[in-house]
Amino acid sequence: MKKQILSFLLIINAMGAWAQGIEFEHTSWKEIVQKAKEQNKPIFVDVYTSWCGPCKVMASTVFTKPEIGDKYNKGFINVKIDAEKGEGIDLAKKYEVKAYPTYLFINPADESLIGQSKSSMSSSAFGDVADKMLAKFSGKTEISIKEMTARFDSGNYDEVFLQNYIKRLKAERSPVSRPLEQYLNKYISEHPTNDQLCFLGENFNGGVKVYDYLVKNYKTIDVLLCKKDGLSAADLDRELMKEFDKPFELIGSNKWSKADKVVLLNKCIAELSAFVLNESKRDKKILETKMKIYNAINDSIQLLQARREFITRFVLPADQTTNINRTFIIIDKNAPEPVRSIDSASAAQGCVSNASLLLKLSYQKQDKELAIKLYKKAQDLSPASFYYTNAMNMELYNLGDKKMAIKQQTAVVKEMKKNNDEYLADAETLLQKMKNDEARVKFVAYKMKKKAAAH
Repeated sequence: MKKQILSFLLIINAMGAWAQGIEFEHTSWKEIVQKAKEQNKPIFVDVYTSWCGPCKVMASTVFTKPEIGDKYNKGFINVKIDAEKGEGIDLAKKYEVKAYPTYLFINPADESLIGQSKSSMSSSAFGDVADKMLAKFSGKTEISIKEMTARFDSGNYDEVFLQNYIKRLKAERSPVSRPLEQYLNKYISEHPTNDQLCFLGENFNGGVKVYDYLVKNYKTIDVLLCKKDGLSAADLDRELMKEFDKPFELIGSNKWSKADKVVLLNKCIAELSAFVLNESKRDKKILETKMKIYNAINDSIQLLQARREFITRFVLPADQTTNINRTFIIIDKNAPEPVRSIDSASAAQGCVSNASLLLKLSYQKQDKELAIKLYKKAQDLSPASFYYTNAMNMELYNLGDKKMAIKQQTAVVKEMKKNNDEYLADAETLLQKMKNDEARVKFVAYKMKKKAAAH
């Protein structure tokens, strides 16, 4: 009985060791190199920093996967190195690490670099990197891309070869749209397997036909990828959005008729409804798309309505402030929505930009009031510089409320003198123009222009 219990505990311990993900060493670099030499294994180095978001995602989602732990623990001596602390500083310099995370694969015999990879990636891609580095370390001759391409062009291949060819191209950062479309044509039937759908989703990086297929089957594929790997699901979303945005690069072309642009708008709305599952993000993107199309076809009435709705729903509300003028990249779709900090300067500038775009379309009472709300929000977001207060008073004056504009501008100039504000001279010039009863005034802040140009 004791022997059975002991055997059971040993099995449980072994399973726990296998299931815990990558086991990292916690000794000096010298000791790590020595251990790698003794075991004749290459060294895997995860170079990270404490502030790097993708580093944290990889550490919590990919490094912890049992299949990744099994592969890396068997094949490598593994170590994590903070590029800004201790030995990590010199090692990052030695191997010229300039982005995080960076994954180094090192031959312990002479500490030469076998190869490297970067950024967050799916567990399957990270496993492929391990296979490639282990093959290079063992001296196996890898079939060249040129040879693989020749075989692909000949048409003499099976599904396994085509999958390997596509993964190899993607690892080399080469286009995969043509072979991936061929994969769709040749191997995806009316009833594809889950593995085939995941393969399409994980390797997509452009191509209209594959894009259309993925959008049509998005909800099924998204569930599969999220179950398998939240990084893959997030990658697919980014690649789909890149393909979605491509037509807008040529939207101003004379080759596009008004009817073509309306057809494009309807197509875009249908596609966004299919693959942007978050209602708020979808509605925001739809409104942004409408404004691009309406602007391109000179439909000022529809453009004004879309701009009003966009401002009311996605600029003025307090719970939208973090998103004004900012696009957030989701690294891991399975992770909870992060709490975003407010970039006050960017959000304030976004408010002013929307006010300006609105007033170019309409001077109706409701639009004047909406514009002033935007200027007030900008002023609240960035009160210290007084810049947005001047901008708001300028707009008030131009909208016809000259008396109030002069009163507020007089007060702000007084405050700016007390604070020796950098825009004081520009503010005094603006006030004088108002007092001179000029038809229209403009707040020209040269320092602000220089700052914008520098960025």
